[in-house]
Amino acid sequence: MEQTKFIQSWLSCEKTAVLQGGFLLANQICQPEPLLSLKKEDWDRIGCPIVNAVKEICEHSLRDSKDRVHWRKRILCIVWSKILEVRNREDIDIRWKEDPLFAVQNSLPDINHIVLFELVKSMSFSTIYVELLLCFQPAERCEELKLLVDHVTSSSTEADVKLLLEVWWELLKNKRGCLDALDQLFTAQCSRSMMSTTEPSPLASKRFKPDPESTCVVHVLFEGLRKIKEHLTSSELCYFALSNCLDTLYASYLLDNATDLSIEIKLQNISRTVSLKKRKEVIDGFDLIQVIREAQRDLAATLTPAETKPCGMAFIQAMQVTLEIICSWEVMGLLKMPSSDPSVMAIRLKDSLDRVLTSLEQPSHAKDLVGNGQTLNNLRVTLKGLTASLSFTVPESSAAELANISITILDHHLEGFEGLPGLLAFKLSQNFSETEWIHCLERNGSAFQTKELLMTLISTLTAKCQSDADVQHCKKLKDVIVNIFSHLSLPEKNATLSEMLSISRKGLHGFLPSSVTIGFSEELNLAFNSIIQSGANSRLDAAISAVARVAFQNPEATLRRCCHMAVVNLGAHAMITEILQQLSGLMSSPGIHKDNLLCRCLQDTVWSKLSSLQEENQFLQFLAEMMKCNITGSTGEKWSFLPAEEVLHVFVQPYLLPASPSTSNLVFCLQILQCTLSQETRSDTVHWIMSCSPFPLLYCLAQLLNECNRCWDQPICCCLKWPVLLVFGPELSFGSTAKWRNWIGPCVFT
Repeated sequence: MEQTKFIQSWLSCEKTAVLQGGFLLANQICQPEPLLSLKKEDWDRIGCPIVNAVKEICEHSLRDSKDRVHWRKRILCIVWSKILEVRNREDIDIRWKEDPLFAVQNSLPDINHIVLFELVKSMSFSTIYVELLLCFQPAERCEELKLLVDHVTSSSTEADVKLLLEVWWELLKNKRGCLDALDQLFTAQCSRSMMSTTEPSPLASKRFKPDPESTCVVHVLFEGLRKIKEHLTSSELCYFALSNCLDTLYASYLLDNATDLSIEIKLQNISRTVSLKKRKEVIDGFDLIQVIREAQRDLAATLTPAETKPCGMAFIQAMQVTLEIICSWEVMGLLKMPSSDPSVMAIRLKDSLDRVLTSLEQPSHAKDLVGNGQTLNNLRVTLKGLTASLSFTVPESSAAELANISITILDHHLEGFEGLPGLLAFKLSQNFSETEWIHCLERNGSAFQTKELLMTLISTLTAKCQSDADVQHCKKLKDVIVNIFSHLSLPEKNATLSEMLSISRKGLHGFLPSSVTIGFSEELNLAFNSIIQSGANSRLDAAISAVARVAFQNPEATLRRCCHMAVVNLGAHAMITEILQQLSGLMSSPGIHKDNLLCRCLQDTVWSKLSSLQEENQFLQFLAEMMKCNITGSTGEKWSFLPAEEVLHVFVQPYLLPASPSTSNLVFCLQILQCTLSQETRSDTVHWIMSCSPFPLLYCLAQLLNECNRCWDQPICCCLKWPVLLVFGPELSFGSTAKWRNWIGPCVFT
């Protein structure tokens, strides 16, 4: 139904009427003969109304380039479908029901393939012709191509030769992807045509019926070029034709797997092509995007093996035809290369020669040429001679030209340039003004959303800050980088945070002067104030993003604020715990960091400032939650954000010595010890405390227990908590009290 509406939308319009008028007028001029009997030599006299009608539709009444392309394809689809209908003569009662193009076809006079070929030649529609040619099945496709080759090899002109070469080149480039609506429509028309040819027809017996095993597209093209080689009278056409031959040899016989070029080489090739076309060709309204796309297709055609290997032409035959053609043109003096200022075709031929020669030197192709070594040697010698005659230097694009092409590619989201953002960030950004580079990042931030690219951008920012760069531009670039980080996925954020933390506790601010980081305190306050004000109604993912954003800029300052908020704000410890456990990139790695950043922040921020029982309880609850193994590693292992070992080293062991602080602080330390010992171990066999030198800890605890017994006359409120914590705390991890007493008995009861 949708396809029917799509067809009706353009079949019944004034542009279709203009096309019908052009064909009817041409049919009148052709009288008394019908247009169906048109000969090639009569096209200039009879075909003008058709060409004028197509020009009026595609050039004069349409401003949008996409609409022009669509209408060119629609016109060829109508014309070719009419030819298939005339050839097959399907019953009209069936056609009007099943053929979606019946109405427009029925209003056109009968036509032959000559009309199609001459229209394609006159309007330079070779690209669209090939797109529709690929809608045929392989055997039918070969038949249609053979008709074109027969047409251009008969009474050949330079325009005929150019048409054949353009179609050949488009066939090399055209790897079918997703079919658009017109492709689907014409594919259905081709299928209908094939079905109708199974029935007897007066014309069907005269049609060329290729044997799929003995002929193929490559064979048809090589034979066609061999027939008209004398009709090539310009060096440019010879470069074009020989490049086609060599690229076909390479893609169809020598290349087994797609070749990957580095993004720098690919960009250099495309930029060079764009520069040459700008300089050499006069193009009204030069469409840079279209030229880049075409240059990309040209490059891909030489790097991708043919979809199907030729079945009707052996490699040796293709080499022989190539040698014959080269010898003929060398005799005619058509392969003399320019010494300077090479054309696009001359550069393409040089690249083609280099690829084929390099491939022919590989031993892997020797087995395919057993008994034909002489032909191979002759081809090598001939191609090497041609290469030696190429005295020109291939022009290289400047860094500024590469940068401008790169920005155009990014701005229009062109596919096939996956490594381009990295090249821009690492190498080409220095070729922009600060303003251009920042605007590029603002428009295309999504292209830089990986840890690696973000670290490269940070390096760029650091380098700018160390130079005499404008502070405002540096601040703007810093803000853009932070925005790019904010749009990363959570795993990428954590990977980036971990990398930043491994370099500096202060994250991004560790690389930047204070003049660039002004305003961070306000941003930090705003982030945490919004979390406090939202409270339980706050969306966890929004809170995580807000904390991650400020943590990327300064992890230490962010964790300090988290610690303060978790202890001072009633109930905030639960939300802070949830947030931090999602930001595993802020975890300190034992092998990288000297001490645990969260422990350090707790110690510096709140440890000596606990002013109420509520704050102590929240501190304990925060520690307990952060010590739980709730974080899953990359290989499935469980980790805690805050290892119990670190808590023990920082908040317990320093305060167990006899000369330590007040008894109230000691009681709190013992509560922390009890909290750490209650945590699950990551191993089923060895408890984590065994890695913390447990004997000194036990010795200190034994001394404290001994002091408790000696000072029993002290107030009960202070003393009773000590023995209880000293005896029952270690019991949680080491078994019964009796067993624990037996272990430390000699130390305590002296």
